[in-house]
Amino acid sequence: MDVKHKKHETPKQQTAEESNSDSDTAQSTMEQGAEVHEQAEETAVSDVYDKTVQAVSETYEQAKSYSSNNPGKTMFIALGIGVGLGFLLGASARRSGAGRFARPVVNALSGIALELFR
Repeated sequence: MDVKHKKHETPKQQTAEESNSDSDTAQSTMEQGAEVHEQAEETAVSDVYDKTVQAVSETYEQAKSYSSNNPGKTMFIALGIGVGLGFLLGASARRSGAGRFARPVVNALSGIALELFR
């Protein structure tokens, strides 16, 4: 009779052990998933950062090269940007009629700068 009683206890004990084992497995799977997600996120951010640094460096080198090859145009572009910023800052400091002149000047200078850098 003891054998029958032990037979009945064994499946219950095995079920409880399997249940604990399943929850442990699920927990470890969740932890592994979180670690993989974190690593993937770090990799993606790192890749985007590297690409951005590379693009900015290339653009900076192109601008330096252009300014070395075309110093006169670069000087006039800088002068135009300075005048445009002066109009904008002056117009925002004192709400006078200069604002209606500043926007067209800045737009024109921006268009010229875009055409020169293409």
